[in-house]
Amino acid sequence: MKKVLAIILALVMIFAIVACGNGDSNTSGGGGGSSEPPAGGGASSSSKAFPNCNPDGTVNLNTIAHYDPDYDYTQNERYKVCYIAQDGGPLYADSAKAYEHWAPLMNMEWMGFISANGDTDLFLQQLQNQIDQGVKAFIVDPDATIMQTVQGVLNRHPDVRWMTQMAPPRDGAEGPGIPLGGNLVTSYVGHDHYDAGVHQTERLIEWKNDNFPNVPWNEIGFLAMSFSVSPPLMLRVFGAEDVWMKETGSTANFFVADTVSTGLNMQGAMDAAAPIISTNGQYKHWLVMGLIDDLAQGAATILEQQGLTDTSCVVTFGGSGFISQMDGGQHDAFRYALFTAQYLYGEPIIGAVYAYLNGWATSNSIWPLWVRDGDHGADGNTFSQYRLPVVWLDKDNYQHYLAWCDMYANGTRYGYSQAGIARDAYAPFLDEVPPGFSGTGQFPGK
Repeated sequence: MKKVLAIILALVMIFAIVACGNGDSNTSGGGGGSSEPPAGGGASSSSKAFPNCNPDGTVNLNTIAHYDPDYDYTQNERYKVCYIAQDGGPLYADSAKAYEHWAPLMNMEWMGFISANGDTDLFLQQLQNQIDQGVKAFIVDPDATIMQTVQGVLNRHPDVRWMTQMAPPRDGAEGPGIPLGGNLVTSYVGHDHYDAGVHQTERLIEWKNDNFPNVPWNEIGFLAMSFSVSPPLMLRVFGAEDVWMKETGSTANFFVADTVSTGLNMQGAMDAAAPIISTNGQYKHWLVMGLIDDLAQGAATILEQQGLTDTSCVVTFGGSGFISQMDGGQHDAFRYALFTAQYLYGEPIIGAVYAYLNGWATSNSIWPLWVRDGDHGADGNTFSQYRLPVVWLDKDNYQHYLAWCDMYANGTRYGYSQAGIARDAYAPFLDEVPPGFSGTGQFPGK
């Protein structure tokens, strides 16, 4: 069961992602306090008091966690930072590479990526070992069953700050008005999982209308891959179903392939999808909300075995597996991935830990634009849910986007040619705050 729960966290997202901070008497969040940082401050050796500060030199809490090439990070203490995860799969490894990239740019000493190999006891042991070795900055992705224990360990060390990445950190509370999974326990970075299901389904509908406009909806099979024990992943299924119902007026041809008993991996997806597709031979066209890359690849494999590749489309919210497939020249029904590069994902996470350590922000003050109505923690907390931009990748544009990501981060992670790519070809920030957020402050880039 421990291993299953670890896998849940490992693949919740796509580019899902969380901030869980160190607490004090006011908050359990990563900032270590609820008071605002001072308007001035910073070492006198730099012309800027804060990264990405306001024109008057004061801190901008909505941009403080992003890297600023014009800020002198070396004027501050050089903190040790490490990433500890319950498992060591590709998603964790790719994330670790992003943190390894940003750490030295922010004058942090990268202490490495540590996998607990599915062992919760080992996770706690490694965490304490790193604290004992002087690590003050942590990105942690524990098994959900020990989240409160991990938080307790870190809270006993007031000089430590931390965030998590893979899923929104919630307390498991239930009751009227409490969000699915419980109240937030700190701010986090990531995506809205319900919206992820919505966007995937909208893309599938667009593909069908572009390629088979004359095929009636009742002749199209819709398959939503799922993992029913994970509330965030199920939100994607709910979003998909709502969009499908609104578009077609019926869910009679809406199927769910639950991988909870077959495995949250490619083979598990094949085992879950094959019976549904093979026993519904009346559908010669399939649209598949793939959930995550492994499941999307598994569904596409079954469609190929059934001879339905040319009349079907599979999408996912993720992208690492899609990129590998495109690089390998494999083209099947898996056609699109809604993606945020690990560079862009990791930047505000490690940047927030750095901001907490320097006293520039707290988990109750960071990203004030992104405080979500009715879902910002209990007991008067104002935890935020910072959202990341996403891009639809396909076989024609994926290298262009990834080359821009290297350009933006001044890195070599992807290595594609940057010739002819403008620095403003894509944006590291969203264009606007969506409805449902009632925060304050200056919007990035405005």
